[in-house]
Amino acid sequence: MLVEDKEQFIHKLFSRIAQNYDFLNDMMTLYMHRAWKRQLIKKAGSGIKIPKGARVLDLCTGTGDIAEMWIDDPRVTEIAAIDSCAPMLTTGYAKLQKKYGVNPPKIHMIEADALEIPFEDNYFDAITVGFGLRNVKDLDKALMEILRVLKPGAVFASLDLGHPFIPLVDGVYKNLFLKLVPVLGSSLANDKAAYEYLVNSLETWPSQRQLSEA
Repeated sequence: MLVEDKEQFIHKLFSRIAQNYDFLNDMMTLYMHRAWKRQLIKKAGSGIKIPKGARVLDLCTGTGDIAEMWIDDPRVTEIAAIDSCAPMLTTGYAKLQKKYGVNPPKIHMIEADALEIPFEDNYFDAITVGFGLRNVKDLDKALMEILRVLKPGAVFASLDLGHPFIPLVDGVYKNLFLKLVPVLGSSLANDKAAYEYLVNSLETWPSQRQLSEA
């Protein structure tokens, strides 16, 4: 896939699966993705002293699962939930309204590109992203934008699938889980191609250690 085609491809892919995205995540991970996201918030919230009145960005927010988890942190007063795919944001906002009413607390869902974050320098006290950095067309530029809008010494936490270092775990992961994902995508969402991409994108995705050193 050409780099210049990736943005359009990703937008179409997530637009197709937006309405079933949460359900499919639950089925494919046996609800474990929710625990992973809570752990991400726990680590991001405890890794540094987030000040009272903190501003948080959840990048590539999708339907807003991680952004919503920040609501319960009493130190946080502003949550920007950014994604470039409008149907994902629409689905997420409808979910929030069903739970919280017309005006969900603290959260602003914004259609924007991770390569051009629409906030000033040194704005956020914490930034999270879940399963999103693999989908940007220029990882280095996205990381530079994250660094630009993050306050000095603040925290950035990314959750994603990776490359297991333990041989037995790696074998199960590659030979069972990753092969099962496209099959479930085909049977549950009638969109095998979308979930084949999500698996194939891991082949060129850096290891956890490489990403943390980027």
